[in-house]
Amino acid sequence: MSLNSKIQGILGLAAIGDAMGAATENLSFDQIRTQFGKTITKFEKPGETAFALGNEAGQVTDDFSQVYFLCQAILKNDGIINKDIVIKAILDWSNVPWYFDRFAGPTTRSAVAMYKDPSLKMKPLPGAATVDYASKATNGAAMKIAPAGILYPNDLEGAIDAAITITQVTHDNALAISGACAVAASTSASLAPHATVDEALSAGFYGVLRGETKAKFISREVAGPSVVERIRLAYDIVNGVGTKEEKLRKLSQVVGSGLHISEAVPCAFGIVALNKDNALQAVIDAVNIGYDTDTVATIVGSMVGSFVDLTDPSFMSLYETVQVANDFNLIELANSLASIVNTKEEKQN
Repeated sequence: MSLNSKIQGILGLAAIGDAMGAATENLSFDQIRTQFGKTITKFEKPGETAFALGNEAGQVTDDFSQVYFLCQAILKNDGIINKDIVIKAILDWSNVPWYFDRFAGPTTRSAVAMYKDPSLKMKPLPGAATVDYASKATNGAAMKIAPAGILYPNDLEGAIDAAITITQVTHDNALAISGACAVAASTSASLAPHATVDEALSAGFYGVLRGETKAKFISREVAGPSVVERIRLAYDIVNGVGTKEEKLRKLSQVVGSGLHISEAVPCAFGIVALNKDNALQAVIDAVNIGYDTDTVATIVGSMVGSFVDLTDPSFMSLYETVQVANDFNLIELANSLASIVNTKEEKQN
């Protein structure tokens, strides 16, 4: 499969995961199955419990829309990922009320406010401790990190460094960096010409360890469970006894699938490990895991989208719908990203 096709799969499956997960977000593992009568496998219009209430079926939320804005900004910067272009992308995204007003997470919202008014960075409330946006280890660091892997295919160190650059703009702490590096490294490895899902998972584990180590020197420590240890816990569940459905339930109950980076990323790794032969099913399982489903599904799509069968009618139907619903041309975007990667490689050689 060509680099263009693999990138197309990543963009497509991440967007599908976000849009499909928008309808199940904030529901528990069991509530999803009760409310919909089964696990969902198609786009549904989000209901009253969802942050995406008001979206039509197939419309994305903050997760993939930030990936999209980052890709566009990086393309305009000749494929170079630096702090300034990441800030520009996030601010451009924040100027779209449909996304920012309805979906911006607490960490991203705080970071945007600080970039628009730097005096807010360290301005505590009277009598309160000084806490800024960077102390929040939320999963927004990993949901938008796919461009780091896409722009550095089969280059783990390049993808990890790019992930750190992107993450520090909004989530400058060790836990967020380690989680983002895990996903970026997995995405990067998945773009190798003959990559396997096992190789992508192994690269992701290298990424989480490498990110954790680097963050000790360039970022700050924050309280919270280790992303590394939570991934190990997810693998213990996957390799344990029980049916697939029982293991998915246990991932949701023990590892968690919520807002914290130490839940969403390890949960995604567990879901991918349960679906090594079916990338689309991995995203569907993430959509039905409960809690922050759109984010977990976007992360899973970023990790395994390059393995999806672009000729699969089930995928193509969802792919076409998500592009129309959001006025995206993901084929053109994938081709542009692949072209700029190839140009960079030619210049290096």
